[in-house]
Amino acid sequence: MQKVTEALAEWVPPTRLTYDQSLYPHRYAILFLTGAGRSVVPQAIRYRIDREVMAKPNAKGEQRKKKHPADFMARLMLNVWLEETGKDEDAVYRALADKYLEAHGIVRP
Repeated sequence: MQKVTEALAEWVPPTRLTYDQSLYPHRYAILFLTGAGRSVVPQAIRYRIDREVMAKPNAKGEQRKKKHPADFMARLMLNVWLEETGKDEDAVYRALADKYLEAHGIVRP
């Protein structure tokens, strides 16, 4: 078995994140909302959606014990927020994606 010091000597740090056109804007926006940008969505909406989802019974008709994946919850919260504010969905996704790119130092070509 390899020693820890040998493994650390061979380890190469990951390269800087690169821009991927296929992820822009929707995936980058969701990544922003599931990370540091979670606080962007108003707290009242976050709590209300969380309570609504947890109150719905699961497929067996029982009380839900586990939360949905963070990506699903972020998209659900963002959709409700967009409905309430009447903002343009495409513009909001682009703004969130741009903020994610800025926060991670990813340069968009």
